[in-house]
Amino acid sequence: MGLNIYTIPLGFDHCYVIQDEGMIMIDGGSPKSEKKFGKAIGELNINPRDITLMIMTHGHWDHIGSAKGIKELTGARIALHVEEKEWLEKSLSLCLRG
Repeated sequence: MGLNIYTIPLGFDHCYVIQDEGMIMIDGGSPKSEKKFGKAIGELNINPRDITLMIMTHGHWDHIGSAKGIKELTGARIALHVEEKEWLEKSLSLCLRG
């Protein structure tokens, strides 16, 4: 198959899907971008369930804002630095309320 890296615009920022023997993504984009993400990977003929890991580079809103929605779409685990955990948990909590 070979290595493929896809750039997916998600509002203010981008995420990246890296495909090789498996598939991971980097960052989760701005809040409420999960529909854009789903449409973009559909156009790339990527099954969302093939993405098994989401790596968040840091906890700013434009990198984790759609993490919850994308996690629900893909079922992927989320990895980020332990010191950024509170940012993600707050973001997920706000998403659940809104």
